[in-house]
Amino acid sequence: MALKIAIIGGGSAYAPGLINAFIHHAATFAGAELALMDIAETEVGIVQRLGQRLADHAGVDMRITATTNQREAISGADYVLTTFRQGGFEARHQDEAIPLQFGVIGQETIGPGGFFFAMRTLPVIKSIVQDIEEVAPGAVLVNYTNPTQIVAEAVTHFSDIPCISICDQTRDDQGKILGALNMPDAAVELESIGLNHATWSTRFTINGEDGVAVMMRHYDKVMAREDVSNRVKRQFRLAGEYGRLPNSYLQYYYYCEETVKEAQAAPKTRAQEILEALPGYYEHFQEQIAADVPHLTHARGGSVFGDMAVEVLRGLVERDGRIHTLNIPNHRAIPGFAEDRVVEVPARLEAAGASPLVQPALPAEVMGLLHMLAEYQWTAAEAIWNDDRRAAVHALATNPLVVSLPLANRLLDAITPLQRGYFTPGLAG
Repeated sequence: MALKIAIIGGGSAYAPGLINAFIHHAATFAGAELALMDIAETEVGIVQRLGQRLADHAGVDMRITATTNQREAISGADYVLTTFRQGGFEARHQDEAIPLQFGVIGQETIGPGGFFFAMRTLPVIKSIVQDIEEVAPGAVLVNYTNPTQIVAEAVTHFSDIPCISICDQTRDDQGKILGALNMPDAAVELESIGLNHATWSTRFTINGEDGVAVMMRHYDKVMAREDVSNRVKRQFRLAGEYGRLPNSYLQYYYYCEETVKEAQAAPKTRAQEILEALPGYYEHFQEQIAADVPHLTHARGGSVFGDMAVEVLRGLVERDGRIHTLNIPNHRAIPGFAEDRVVEVPARLEAAGASPLVQPALPAEVMGLLHMLAEYQWTAAEAIWNDDRRAAVHALATNPLVVSLPLANRLLDAITPLQRGYFTPGLAG
């Protein structure tokens, strides 16, 4: 029987890049059905037509279908890839803007914004898990939906569905670091461990030399460049402080005051910027559907996301033991974390999951924050999955950027009227 991969969120502006990656690896996915599902009927139709046009032009034996029915897409699937955004970018704007009113960073995976996002996301994940159990038993869930860590904690603790969560942030960080160094083609070896969006390098070389040493040698020039973002400059600062490369999201904790002021001063949230750009992506997609020779020149996220997701799926399909950095239960791979805590760690792919590889211990000076984040994300997953408002307040109060029960209550009281329709009854209050 032909391979079937359900893609939940298949109408997003990311999806054409994802389909392109499948086409590029057609030898593995020959004859496969990519079942795109999205509640946005117009957008998923555009992506389906473009995807099929690209596949046909490339001479690839691949069937691309589209539906707004989640259960239909999942039925009979071998793999389910989740890449949806419940509430769209309108809700993301609220995730980013509301916390800033309380002097807390607004971001889609960090702090209260990530918690709000999880409150919208986990009810959908729960329905996907149920559909897999009922109409696609044996399917593997490959999750790319944010907030990745909280989703992974929930699925691995509250279901028996094999689940691998992926994130391409380390690859993106690597590219930006090389860009700041004016070394885009340098040979890099980079392994990082920790939690999703909170990792530290355990091995980092640039052209065979210690990567942090290279960064420090170019430090003054990078810091003087106006075309290098403050986010990247903070990575350089953190690398110099701790002697290892941090995930760029760690800026929100170690430079909390700076990032809050920067976000408060920005004329638009990141969500508003994306909303303005989205129509242009779909105009491009429709132009390529009609083109004699379809050619995808831009899709949201570029090719990085599509490449990583498809590489992981290739490893699962071919069962060749590929190693990727994934978000899976620790099983003693990283010293200092509970066995069942989800961590981001190099792991070997297997037929129905992945096994983490044993890693060196991270120093205590960085593990303190990681411990706080790990327990916050687990308690958040538990509270949201169980639809428990009181537990949700307690979980949000443990977030390192909140650490206040009154503030946690005020934040939830502020977001609930705006997003109540996405929350489960207990959380909606």
